[in-house]
Amino acid sequence: MRVALINEGTYPYVLGGVSTWCDQLVRGLTDIDWHLVTMVGQASVTPALTVPGNVASLTAVPVWGRPRAPRRRLTEAAARMCAGMLGDSPEHLATFREALRELAMPHRADIRPSCQRCRDSPITCPRHGLAGRHPLYGLPLAELLLDAWHAAQGTGTRPLPPLTLRDADEAAVLIEHSVRPLAAVLPPVDVCHANANGLSSLVALAAKWRFGTPFLMTEHGVYLRERYLSTGDQSPGVKVALLRFHRALARLAYAEADLLAPVSGFNQRWEERHGADPARITIIPNGVDPERFPPLPEEPSTPTISWVGRIDPLKDLPTLIRALAVVRAQIPDARLYLAGPVPAGNTDYAEMCHELTAELGLTDAVTFAGPVASSREAFAAGHVAALSSISEGMPYTIVEAMMCERATVSTDVGGVAEMVGDAGIVVPPRDPVAFGEACITLLRDRELRLDLARRGRERALARFTLRRCLDAYLERYKLLTGGAA
Repeated sequence: MRVALINEGTYPYVLGGVSTWCDQLVRGLTDIDWHLVTMVGQASVTPALTVPGNVASLTAVPVWGRPRAPRRRLTEAAARMCAGMLGDSPEHLATFREALRELAMPHRADIRPSCQRCRDSPITCPRHGLAGRHPLYGLPLAELLLDAWHAAQGTGTRPLPPLTLRDADEAAVLIEHSVRPLAAVLPPVDVCHANANGLSSLVALAAKWRFGTPFLMTEHGVYLRERYLSTGDQSPGVKVALLRFHRALARLAYAEADLLAPVSGFNQRWEERHGADPARITIIPNGVDPERFPPLPEEPSTPTISWVGRIDPLKDLPTLIRALAVVRAQIPDARLYLAGPVPAGNTDYAEMCHELTAELGLTDAVTFAGPVASSREAFAAGHVAALSSISEGMPYTIVEAMMCERATVSTDVGGVAEMVGDAGIVVPPRDPVAFGEACITLLRDRELRLDLARRGRERALARFTLRRCLDAYLERYKLLTGGAA
């Protein structure tokens, strides 16, 4: 069986998080020939890890950088894309779909009669085919967006903010680059498995429209929700334009995917809210290997809270640092152990975390350990494993902590509460007082801490093993291919 595993900026170029899930899938299902497709910033990016031998190909799809010569001008399709993404109705989504489908398909003007390979296979011809010929490159997209914007003013349930020409130019650049994965051309595969909505789904959508390739989507975080949370300093017009594009794309992918395999019920609720058919949804929780995360036999001598992850705004480390100040008001020798890398682009955020630590007088109480060989190493440094994120799907670190028999304090985001159940403490996000008080409870009450730790491991063994996860995905692949193996 040949499966294209499609992701945005993770495996095999970034370690941890969703890359861990990808690596588990590829290494665990050894009878599958994997074709890895990864959205990257620039084509020159270097993989961070070596992929196993059952990976048949690795394709990097650059979203930025200089494209090949543009295809013929598909101005009408681009105009329909802009009009479709700005509306709320099923008719608008249908318009958006047909526009993207036209942008993904070859046209007579693309085919070179003098090229035999182009005549035989106009999509995959290495010289004249669609790969790299980005659909919107060279189009007057800003003007088309402005026209669609003015036509949509006052027609929706919520009015659109003003959109200046400068706003339209900025939004057009970002949308043009976001649509570039639509030009990716895959090797022949039996299933496209996108591990997120958004740009990854564009590659799977194009393969389905061109070749009829079945499309399976797994969502870890909720892609659309994270777009809402991560809008930066753009003007209101630019923000709305980008969010309308991502909303239309997310809804289209939910509608077009043959099967959806979210990691939690939280994800499922988002998918259904945006139009996914419940009959096509099966929750497949992440899993970990119990042999890699045996129970930790001892606790450290100093009361310590441990955290593992990437230093990223979605992890909301300021709340965790402020929670330590709450803890130290009652447990003066308490410490915080932070383990994880600083991804490219997050240096300023990491520096802000260091500055906050100094501002609160916690420099000697907080350890920024950097990357560790295993999360188990970080859990061994603490009595309590913490997760302070503002957005998650089903975080590995909490499952791993439960396997290691460490009591957990987590924020109530994504699928965390349904994952932890009654085997940990869950508090509201962005609330350092509630987080700190929960940590105080566990640090002071050894009997409760050990009881939650024991129940956490029992729950993880019953629900979140790697074998259970791999078998569920293999079953989905066989279902999509009629049982072929």
